[in-house]
Amino acid sequence: MQQGFKCFIMNINDSTNNRVLAAIELELQEQIIKEEFEHIQKNKHSNSLWGHSERVAITAERLGLGEGLDPTVCRLAGLFHDAGKFCGGSYHKGDKPEEKRSVEVLRKLTRGKGIATNLVDQVEESILQLYRQDPDQTLLTKVLYDADNLDKLGLLGIANYFVKIGLRGSGLSSSVLHKATVELTYARHAPDCLTTETGREIARKRAPKTITFFRQLLDSLREDGLFDFRIKEVVFNNLLLDVVTPALCKCGHQFSQKISEVPGIKCSEIHLAHICHSCQSNYELRFCRPRLIE
Repeated sequence: MQQGFKCFIMNINDSTNNRVLAAIELELQEQIIKEEFEHIQKNKHSNSLWGHSERVAITAERLGLGEGLDPTVCRLAGLFHDAGKFCGGSYHKGDKPEEKRSVEVLRKLTRGKGIATNLVDQVEESILQLYRQDPDQTLLTKVLYDADNLDKLGLLGIANYFVKIGLRGSGLSSSVLHKATVELTYARHAPDCLTTETGREIARKRAPKTITFFRQLLDSLREDGLFDFRIKEVVFNNLLLDVVTPALCKCGHQFSQKISEVPGIKCSEIHLAHICHSCQSNYELRFCRPRLIE
């Protein structure tokens, strides 16, 4: 299939094709920024979707080169994978999955632009395969999956984490430190969750930086007398979690953890609750279970 696929891919060195792609990219950029801005006005926060899309596109190109794919189709997949997230200025409005809205945007912006139909079909299928979590995925789908996840890892992932917190109006707080559980757990398992060898190689380099940063941050906050959070290794349903929890509740008693796993809209969700049985304080965190690749 890959040989037939490559026959339809445009030569990225062709100046005409490059101009067409640049025009499509500009139109997509304007649409994403406009819809996200409308969402921000309603909800007063942003996650800089276009910046994420650009980074995923660049990483997908890099992975594609490492895996033997044409970087052009990888870039298109990265650019359009979240194009339907804020459709109409709303987040997840209605019953239609955002991935299906993304492929609608893909079809709209590439129609009549001279882009090979087979190429657009491949990009569409990769986006929908991720939504369906198809077991037999194309190499392009695997590249897109890895590129999307690598944006959350390493120093880049740390920067994105704190940018999102700031955009949502939060500072460094207990709730933010609780959420470091997700970053540490994902970093621990990242090399085993990605689907391409090129992606796993990058993850093996980036993951230790995430882990080191959060461990040093917690140590520094403890030494400065600001927050006393500890990392507990907890095994749940055959998965090792790095649970970030306060050493003590404000009332002076210890927290206990209650963990469950429930089906979510897009993944199997881990629900982690920190509970103080003395004063009944509690904090709950929900996140997608890391999907380990066997």
